Amino acid sequence: MKLTFGLLKSGNLVMRTIAQFIVVAIAGTVSFSAVTTTAFATLNSISYNVTPQAISSGTLLDTITAQTSGGGGVGFAANFSNMNPGDTRTVVVAYANNGTDSATSLTLSAAVAVSNALSSDAARGLQVSVATCAVPWVYTAGSATPPTCSGGAGTTVLTLPMATLVSNTTGQAFSGSPTIAAGATLYLRFSVGLPTQSEVWANGVLATNGAVGTTGITVANNPASSITGLSAAVTWVIHATASQVGGSNNV
Repeated sequence: MKLTFGLLKSGNLVMRTIAQFIVVAIAGTVSFSAVTTTAFATLNSISYNVTPQAISSGTLLDTITAQTSGGGGVGFAANFSNMNPGDTRTVVVAYANNGTDSATSLTLSAAVAVSNALSSDAARGLQVSVATCAVPWVYTAGSATPPTCSGGAGTTVLTLPMATLVSNTTGQAFSGSPTIAAGATLYLRFSVGLPTQSEVWANGVLATNGAVGTTGITVANNPASSITGLSAAVTWVIHATASQVGGSNNV
């Protein structure tokens, strides 16, 4: 009995020793795994502005309307009827910059519904002159006296044939490169005229050069086509570019 009991005790000791070894081995494995995982960990940081930065795009909103102050007027709604060689008609308009950007690099072009000598003949057709004023033009509607700009004639920025305005769709640049600040208005005077020229008509038709029947009259230097009896429906187009200061502002 004692011998058997002793063997059992020895057996228990052996089993306990094996169990302890297994626990130690497992603990060692867990410890090794934890160390291995920690070796591949990273440290991250995120920073940002608490208040969002405000960024917005600008606008360039320009309009052309009749100048109603300084003497009234209807602007481009005016009808220039029955113009003869040597005649000049004038209207004044307000070019307003209603956007947030300054308007610069102004150019002018024109479009016509139907082309004829009025808008296509650079020598004999309509001639255009444009002048600017920082304040409304002063004039009397229906008067032959040209509008004035604070007692002066204003600044002439364009003088050219209508044919040039029609053919150049990108626009003719205003001389002096005027700039209109946001919220400001530039006042424009448009003068349109027919150059002085002569035509001879015989019995209701344009006479050909040479002798006119048996009248004893000889016609010379008569044009091949007439400038009279024509009409032009003109759309005036002002192009502008939003101004930039060196392409960027440092703030």
